[in-house]
Amino acid sequence: MKKESLYTGVIGLILGGLIGYMIGIQTNWKQMREPIQERNSTQESRLPQPRGGTGSPQGHPTITTQADFENLKKAVESAPNNLVLLTELANKLYDAGRHDEAIPYYRRAMALEPNNPDISTDLGTALFYTGKPDEAIAQFNRSLQLDPHHIQSLHNLVIVNLQGKKDVQAASEALKRLISIDPNNPSISTLQTMIAQGSKSDANPRQSLF
Repeated sequence: MKKESLYTGVIGLILGGLIGYMIGIQTNWKQMREPIQERNSTQESRLPQPRGGTGSPQGHPTITTQADFENLKKAVESAPNNLVLLTELANKLYDAGRHDEAIPYYRRAMALEPNNPDISTDLGTALFYTGKPDEAIAQFNRSLQLDPHHIQSLHNLVIVNLQGKKDVQAASEALKRLISIDPNNPSISTLQTMIAQGSKSDANPRQSLF
């Protein structure tokens, strides 16, 4: 009886392992087949900071070695139409302050998914950091055409119009739109202070937003 019990236990362990392995394969296959747009839809848009900031979202890890960048670039080269890899590389370059290098990858991602307001906004923010406020504003406006309620784009328009264009009126109009859409947004009071102080404000709106 002890041998039979032992055999039964061993067989049970083997069967359990096989079932778990099969379930794992099915789960991984399902994840691989998920639409790229769906996986990318939770991407957090970057927000411009006052001078000197990188704008990377809190909790967003950065790559610290050039080897890591090169490996990711090789992955993109081997799968040039992989939206996930393109946006990951663009985001990592952006987070490292390498905005000039990030822009081409954001553009390639936009070519694959032209109706994604998050990627459009990230591209606009990178353009802002490379001294192209007009192009940045155009990109944020494009994001708002895709999604009129895109809060990050309205938030960014306030900052870029103030710091990049010294245009208090345009910043005020963007803030009014933000308030009408999201009156409880925690960044509103800080943005109002920035507008009141004009383009000389050194306040950091991301402190109140995130």
